[in-house]
Amino acid sequence: MVDQEKIHNQCLSNDPKERMHALEELKNFFSFMPDKQQAWNDLHRLTSDEDSYVRDSAVKALDSAFSDISDKQQAWNDLLRLTNDEKDKQQAWNDLLKLINDKDHDVRSSAVRTLDSAFSDVPDKQQAWNDLLRLINNKDHDVRSSASKGLDFAFTQVPDKQQAWNDLFRLTNDENWLVRSSAAEALGSTFSQVPDKQQAWSDMHRLINDENIFVRISATLALESAFSQVTDKQQALNSVLRLTNNKDHEVRSSVAYALGSAFSYFSDKQQVWNDLLKLTNDQNSSVRSYSNHSLGRVSIFMASKAETEENYKKELEKAIKFFETAAKEASCDNPAQFCLPFYRSFYTIIFKRQDAKDEVNKYLEEAKAVIENSKGKKQLFEAVQYLAEALKEVQNIGNLDLPGMRDELSFYRKYCDYAAELMSCTDEKAPFATEVLRKAASSST
Repeated sequence: MVDQEKIHNQCLSNDPKERMHALEELKNFFSFMPDKQQAWNDLHRLTSDEDSYVRDSAVKALDSAFSDISDKQQAWNDLLRLTNDEKDKQQAWNDLLKLINDKDHDVRSSAVRTLDSAFSDVPDKQQAWNDLLRLINNKDHDVRSSASKGLDFAFTQVPDKQQAWNDLFRLTNDENWLVRSSAAEALGSTFSQVPDKQQAWSDMHRLINDENIFVRISATLALESAFSQVTDKQQALNSVLRLTNNKDHEVRSSVAYALGSAFSYFSDKQQVWNDLLKLTNDQNSSVRSYSNHSLGRVSIFMASKAETEENYKKELEKAIKFFETAAKEASCDNPAQFCLPFYRSFYTIIFKRQDAKDEVNKYLEEAKAVIENSKGKKQLFEAVQYLAEALKEVQNIGNLDLPGMRDELSFYRKYCDYAAELMSCTDEKAPFATEVLRKAASSST
């Protein structure tokens, strides 16, 4: 049974460790608290604690309470009953906004991650939307990035979506390039919900000519996100393909990457293939690397759709060659360097019947060397471990028939692509970094 009196006394303790322990109890057992009003008051008070670690823990406890809304679990229901008064709900939102401006980075980061889950219950959604728009101006990169993602979630709940889109588009004219960049990212993620998609596509396309390179890159990748929702895909494809001649090699690199990501949506796949081949002869090494990497991804996609084992093997071999070429280009956090060891080991196990243990060890050694200096090392190492286990499973399955080989490749292709995306988007200055491993897990189920 929960000893709430003890927890309450720990919340009042002079020892920050005891206060943090109390917060852990509040987070885990909120729904079991006999006096939920007192529990909420304790939680609320500790968000203003003098100790930054305590404030951080308080925000995480608050996050836990708000995030339960999606699961409709008892803790959130209790919290809703506790805060039936709209003033209390609005106060909870205001508390989060206050913590987002905390001087401690960890507190700010923890607070901003709660915004999307808290938005659905805040009474004044228009004001909350305006708050999120304002946060895109925040000097903290994590706050800006989370705010743009929060806008994506909040967009579904704003009554006037055309006005909301206009708000986002207005930010694309902000004098601060970081704001324009975050706005471009948000435009791509909210595209599916905007009423006039043709106008929205034109709006995003204008950002390709922005004076700042990071805005141009964000706009290019936003177009990739929106492509599947455009009615006239051929016209959209033509506008994207024109970017392969853009004067900026960063834009050409982004286009090369985007073409590989969106390949399955194109009706004229041969045209896309030809343009990617053309980019492999670009004067810039980064463009050459990304175009070869995309051709490798496309070949893996084609292998997963192959009608014969011969074609499956041929496409897989082509993919490995493209990845090898891409990996040779001098590029920091080159995604092809991550993909290559896995697919090479996968091929060896499938077609050369090599013992999985040796191949897995070889793969682990090569992959760890590639990610050693990557900023996303921790997440990438988790991906490496997962893919290593995948290689063992392929060996354990034994002789696979063609449908089995296609299914295995399709499943691991998604995970490897997302992990490679993480590798290519870990620079803090790049505004398009995403939680790709979380997406990978959800898309593979």
